[in-house]
Amino acid sequence: MKLFIDIGNTAMKWRYRRSGSVVQGGCRHGRDWRSVVTTLLAGALGEGGLTSIWVASVAGREADAEVAGLLQVATGIQPQFYYSRQSHHGVTSCYPDPVRLGVDRWVAMIEGFRRFGACIIVDCGSALTIDAVDASGRFMGGYIVPGLGMLRGALLRDTADVHIEPGASSLGLGQSTGQCVHNGLLRMSVAFVTEVVVELRQVLDDTCKVLVTGGDGPELLDVFAFDYAHMPDLVLDGLEFVAGEEQ
Repeated sequence: MKLFIDIGNTAMKWRYRRSGSVVQGGCRHGRDWRSVVTTLLAGALGEGGLTSIWVASVAGREADAEVAGLLQVATGIQPQFYYSRQSHHGVTSCYPDPVRLGVDRWVAMIEGFRRFGACIIVDCGSALTIDAVDASGRFMGGYIVPGLGMLRGALLRDTADVHIEPGASSLGLGQSTGQCVHNGLLRMSVAFVTEVVVELRQVLDDTCKVLVTGGDGPELLDVFAFDYAHMPDLVLDGLEFVAGEEQ
């Protein structure tokens, strides 16, 4: 059985795979690594036969070392960390220092290119990122802006007497301060993504696949006016592919 882990900025996602099938998976928010590792291992060690652990992490090398130590002590297996490269599986990075590209974006691009060729990847996580890969596998570049949660947090932190009530967002006018915030941030994010997608499809292809992933994806999907493929596990899929080729 193999364990694959995606460590993002605010959450850790994982999946166990045995004989070609996903045995179990999960997601846990927070950066208390001991607690998170305990959660992801709960119930899995009894399944028997854990043979490898692969990790894609943007938490930083210090956190990676801590997580690696916790996993090795608990399982007896040395985790393998995959980091971004200049070129791999037909995708070539445009970054002058390729390792500085977030590995979550990198493996998502590899998986997207493997499946669809030229593609646009929209990751709606803590940060909202958009990356483009052309038909030759060249990573053209991307954008990084605050995600919906980060934007809401900034408003709460820096604006007096703004209270954001829970509730569904829409693109319409808000009729309370909370609605105005929810709807305004949603409209701003959707407008940004849509403008970039339209522009990139003129450069790549008007039928170029748009792949949407990330925890805030469901909040944005219903209001996107362009066609897309929702792939919530794109990063784990990409990590599993590169790990399989490394072994």
